[in-house]
Amino acid sequence: MGAAPTGPASPHGSGNRASARTPDAGDTTDRGTEGAPLDLLCVGVGPFGLGLACLADPLPGLRAAFLDAADGFDWHPGLLFEDATLQVPFLADLVTMADPTSRFSFLQWLKETGGLYPFYVRESFYPLRRDYNAYCRWAAGRVRGVRWGHRVTAVTRPSGAGPWRVTVQARGETRTWWTRHLVVGTGTVPHRLPQLDAVRDATVHASDYLPHRPALARTRHVTVVGSGQSAAEVFLDLLRAPDGPAVDWITRSPRFYPMEYSKLSLELTSPDYLDHFRALPEAERDRLNASQPQLHRGISDETIEAVHEALYVRRGDADAASVRLVAATELTDAWHEDGRTVLRWRSTENHRVRETVTDAVVAATGYRPSALDWLAPVSDQLTLDDAGRLSPDRYHRASVDGTVHVLNHGEHTHALTAPDLGMGALRNAHVLAHVTGRRPYATEEHTTFQSFGQIPQGRGVPRLRAEQWRDGAVEVGTRGRRFSLRPVDPERDLPLLHEWLSAPRAQAWGLVGAPAEDVAREYHRMAAAAGEDAWIVSEHGSPLALLETYDPARSPLADVWPVRDGDAGLHLFVAPATRPVPGTTRAVMAAALQFVLADPAVQRVLVEPDVRNERIRAVNRWAGFREVGECRLPDKTACVSVVDRATVAAASAEDATDEAPGAADAEPGAHERPDDEGARPRAAASDGTHGQTHGIDRTTTEVTR
Repeated sequence: MGAAPTGPASPHGSGNRASARTPDAGDTTDRGTEGAPLDLLCVGVGPFGLGLACLADPLPGLRAAFLDAADGFDWHPGLLFEDATLQVPFLADLVTMADPTSRFSFLQWLKETGGLYPFYVRESFYPLRRDYNAYCRWAAGRVRGVRWGHRVTAVTRPSGAGPWRVTVQARGETRTWWTRHLVVGTGTVPHRLPQLDAVRDATVHASDYLPHRPALARTRHVTVVGSGQSAAEVFLDLLRAPDGPAVDWITRSPRFYPMEYSKLSLELTSPDYLDHFRALPEAERDRLNASQPQLHRGISDETIEAVHEALYVRRGDADAASVRLVAATELTDAWHEDGRTVLRWRSTENHRVRETVTDAVVAATGYRPSALDWLAPVSDQLTLDDAGRLSPDRYHRASVDGTVHVLNHGEHTHALTAPDLGMGALRNAHVLAHVTGRRPYATEEHTTFQSFGQIPQGRGVPRLRAEQWRDGAVEVGTRGRRFSLRPVDPERDLPLLHEWLSAPRAQAWGLVGAPAEDVAREYHRMAAAAGEDAWIVSEHGSPLALLETYDPARSPLADVWPVRDGDAGLHLFVAPATRPVPGTTRAVMAAALQFVLADPAVQRVLVEPDVRNERIRAVNRWAGFREVGECRLPDKTACVSVVDRATVAAASAEDATDEAPGAADAEPGAHERPDDEGARPRAAASDGTHGQTHGIDRTTTEVTR
């Protein structure tokens, strides 16, 4: 669904080794050095790698290279039928979904080549496949850093850390490149059925169909094997050939699946579905992928209609060659006999065996990920699943230190988003964010109307009304004191956040000793996430606390606890004070509760401290929280505690000034974990996503004095 077939990848991991030669004296190519490596090197320049190059092109100071063994860009030349279109809209070009203003957009290509007005009059979102190929070739000729005829043979890391050393063969020479970040941009290669090994000379893979079209049209009989879009296009083309051959179209699939292209199904190619899919066990992900062929391996409605119309017209022609369409039938063997080819079939439903005789076979049997032998020397530094496949995280990183990125090879971890052209620009934006340490392109994380794997809150919480804001902040009065709360600005507030959260007293927040860049990255992520917000709490203009509010239905708690409609979660950090004011923690906590409950949709506030942290549990009980049970979170057993709207309203009417029981010796900034060696904060999650983990340790509520 939305995935155009992926073309053959350059065989970077194979080929004869060339002898090393001294580079030409005039060669000024920047290959990096061990001491000054490139920022990024991408191996493979298909649509995804080329899109990465186009988005990297305008970034100042970024040193990047994009290598491919091919002589130039040519996308599916064997399937560029005259009227074949992409199965995705033109917006799914190399750049637009990340940067609609890019000079490498499809519309810019149309404008420069005089095709914009005809495309407008055509009134179709779906470009011709040959136009898409021409557009990509145009972009490849203009973007900086692309090198054709460069075959990567090995990647090593001499010190086990630091830059990657990439060995490359080009023009008969072997040279070394160095890079901080390595991108795997190789795609797929044609999948060939072993049942056809004995008749290779009579078999053409669909990816090579057009060069063989004249010869196939002259044969007496052609058999098309497969059931997807390529098989349908080849079958239709043979039907339309004047005086063409008899044609069998036979597939193992239970039926000739149409492409599922409804609007709600299209939402499966989204970051929202990706988060749900990644949270599933590996075996369940593989089962789901195998059970949904119609989502991206089916046939477009237009092609099915054209096939049926051609068959309908053909039925009245008594001289036309025979045509047979059969589903639920698998090929079991093939051999040559008396100058022709015999194919043996077995029905997958009634198990009957049948033999047919043909002159040529077109195998529309799809593609498989290309071999990654060139990564073998560093396999111990890559993240692999139980099947030995690359296992990129949510943001497409597939190494222990996060410096190897994967643009393809990820259907088992990223579902339909992996081959989808429309997701390529979003994926590349994430890669560039990690390479540059900033967000050069905005990315949307929540784009769907439906939810996956959980029932969400009716709306995000809390939601504030316009009249509650004054000069960019919300004023809250409680216990005779007034506080203002404003959204965290990850750039402006970075010095303050880094000072607070990198100090030992903020240990539970997972950023002790972290560089400022890590703190900035976390709060940029939170600013972009749905269901998470961070606030600076100030009094008399002086910041004194950090409040985070979140939707428990989108948090790890939802995996193990029945979150209720109207629940809101909070985390609170009260910073150390030079001159502590008694009762500050209680006042800030009361203000935080009042702030969250200002949204009438919020009915309960929820916290989940470690069950061993009696000190903070006592503070929470003082604030009116009721302990309702325990649950196991990834790094602790949590004591789930809730306080409802009525309890907070009753408490706010009282002038409670006593110290919180058990909290008299709590220091400002102290975190919620007991002071023992077994209570270390968990490391930042590899995915860094709120839908699975909070990214840094937020699973305890930071309530301090």
